[in-house]
Amino acid sequence: MKLEHFGMAEPGDCRVVFSASAAELEAAVQAEQAAPDAPADEEELLTNAVNRAILEGFSPLFAQLMEEHHLTPVTDPDFELLAVNRAEGFRAGAEFFCLPPLELGRYTGFVQPIQPRPIRKLTLELEINRHHGDEDRAADEAGKLALRRRVAQEIYRTRCAQAETLAERELVYQLGGEVKGTLPKQLVAGNYFAEQREFNLRLQANNVNFDQYLKVRNQTVEQFRAELHAGAEQKLRGRLGLLLVAEKEQLWPTEAEVDAALAGWKGERTFPSNDRRKLRQGIASQRAAAFVRANSTLTPPPAEPEIIEAAE
Repeated sequence: MKLEHFGMAEPGDCRVVFSASAAELEAAVQAEQAAPDAPADEEELLTNAVNRAILEGFSPLFAQLMEEHHLTPVTDPDFELLAVNRAEGFRAGAEFFCLPPLELGRYTGFVQPIQPRPIRKLTLELEINRHHGDEDRAADEAGKLALRRRVAQEIYRTRCAQAETLAERELVYQLGGEVKGTLPKQLVAGNYFAEQREFNLRLQANNVNFDQYLKVRNQTVEQFRAELHAGAEQKLRGRLGLLLVAEKEQLWPTEAEVDAALAGWKGERTFPSNDRRKLRQGIASQRAAAFVRANSTLTPPPAEPEIIEAAE
C-alpha cells in the first residue's frame, strides 16, 4: 500500500490519499472468497475486499504519518473509496483529526463544589415502601422518624458519590477553558452534533417535550443552540487538554503498558496502529484527569441531605 498525498485542510484536519496495487487487492479478494460467508455478488465482493485490505494494510501508513509529521491523532480515520478496478487495484482517501497547535494555561488549582441532588419526599417514601415496608408499619412515631433519617442518609450517600463523579468531570470542563487556540471546524461541529444527539435521547428518556424544556429554561431555540455549542466545544477542549497535561507531566504509558492493555481490551478494534493510539491516549487521559483532580479542590457537600416536596 502506497501513500500518495498527505495534507491538512486546516491545522488538525488531516487528509490522506493512498493506493493499493492489483496484487494487494487480489489477495484480499481471495481471502474474502475463502471466508465461510463469501458474497457471490462481484460488487459486494470488491467492497469487502477493499475494506479488508485497508484494515490490514493502512496501519503501517498511519504509523508512518504519525512519526514523520509528529501527529497526535484524536479521532479514528474515516475512509472513502475513490476508485477501484480489480485489474489495477484501488485508491482511497482517509480523513482524521489530530491535535492542533494549542496553548494550555493553568491545569491545577481548580475549585468545584460537590452538589448532590435534593431528595423528594416521594422518593424517600417509595424507597421505604419498597425495601422497609414491614419495618415501617411496625414502628412507632419515633421509629418511623429514625427510619426516614436512616434511609435518607443512604440515598444521600449514593447521590454524594454521583455528585463527586460529576464534579470531577466539571474539573475537566474547567480545564477546557484554559485550552486556547483554533480547533478544526469540522471536529467542533461533529462534537456539537454528538452533544445534540445525547440531549435528544435524554429528553426522550424523561418524556420531556423540547418546547416544554425551552419554556422552563426561558430560552429561545437560538439561545439553546448557542449554549449547547459552547458547552460541546469546551468539553472537547477539556478532552484535548488532558493530552496536553499528559505531555507536560510525562504521564504517557510505556509500550509494555499499552501491550498489556491491548491483551485485555474488549473494545471495538480498527487496525493495530490506531488501536494502540486509542489505548495509549486513553491511559494518558485517565492519568491526566487524576493529576488535575489531585491538584484541585472539590468542596464537600452539606452534611445533611435536602428533603423537598416538589419535583427534583
